[in-house]
Amino acid sequence: MATPNALFAVFHVSNASLIEAKLNSIAPWLYLKIDDGSWILVTPNGTTTKEVCEKIGIEKGANGGIVVRVDSYFGVASPSIWEWIAAKQGATLGTVTSA
Repeated sequence: MATPNALFAVFHVSNASLIEAKLNSIAPWLYLKIDDGSWILVTPNGTTTKEVCEKIGIEKGANGGIVVRVDSYFGVASPSIWEWIAAKQGATLGTVTSA
């Protein structure tokens, strides 16, 4: 059985438009916007929270935000969010691009 991709939550960012622009350029990583300033992100397994911050532009003195790796989850939300997570955690992401 293949190892699932890593799941991250990104939220409480100080510059949502900058983060969104960075998210658009980090293929093959996948993301879903939950609401303004909040996303879920799927990356190859082994990706660290520090690597995510570096790739999407969260850094001290420039753009604040919180990135959390999610190993377990539960909640009540739109079924499309749960379907997206299930589908993307098993997706083939290909080669990781450089920052």
